[in-house]
Amino acid sequence: MAVVKTPTLRGRRLALELRRLRERSDLGQAEVARRLSWSRSKISRIEDAATRPTAKDVQGLLQLYGLDSDRHDAILQLLEDSWQRGWWTAYGDAFTGNYVLLEDQAPEIRGYETTAVPGLLQTPDYARALIRGVRRVEANELDRLVAARIARQAVLERVNPPDVHFVISESVLRFQIEHADLMRKQVSALWQAAVERPNVTIQILPFTAAIPHALEGPFTLFSFPGDHGLDVGHSEGALGEWYAESEAQLTRLRVAFAGVCEAALSPAESADWLAARTRE
Repeated sequence: MAVVKTPTLRGRRLALELRRLRERSDLGQAEVARRLSWSRSKISRIEDAATRPTAKDVQGLLQLYGLDSDRHDAILQLLEDSWQRGWWTAYGDAFTGNYVLLEDQAPEIRGYETTAVPGLLQTPDYARALIRGVRRVEANELDRLVAARIARQAVLERVNPPDVHFVISESVLRFQIEHADLMRKQVSALWQAAVERPNVTIQILPFTAAIPHALEGPFTLFSFPGDHGLDVGHSEGALGEWYAESEAQLTRLRVAFAGVCEAALSPAESADWLAARTRE
């Protein structure tokens, strides 16, 4: 299997900075490609952090954009260790898109869930039941997929873990996944995370909270407080994944998240709700 490398936060920041410099120079991707005798797809891949540019590539872009030479070193510094072999590549096709990359690097993760418990908070048995419900795989393949999902939770064990805030619809925890004991253990795990992990905030959106924002559907916001230009929104459905990067799209998701937070039970009330649910 080929070694797959993915951009670190520094790599994504480099891609963003190169895009910003091009836009400030009032140049389109096609024009940049023409002047440097590159393909337009090469410019697109560099700006999307889909490929790692060489130092020569970056220098050519900086000269074209007219960046002062004394700033070249700072931009080139971003190239160092800007790409790495992600831990998730050991799981082959278990993950698609950039979701796990963003989850691995974002300082803040906020999400609204209407169909399933967030992957970062799933128990192995719950994850197994969900995967088995949507994919027909052999037992050993199922074990690998479950292991891949649970491996994501290592980010919560870091010295500096991300701040995680999830609003979970009551319907998610009313679904009967296989059997009552499985769900009771999953709800108990959520309660434990809510009361024992200072970096994890959980709110329950009850059935009685009928608000327009709840109709947005599930989504996740990956936030980088030091540079909002790196923020990304994500949503997934039957037709695939969708990533939001424009300010208009991100603003809509931020407003929606604020709305469901306001309508949901408070974190303390949610912890009590989860505790009561485990006793039902």
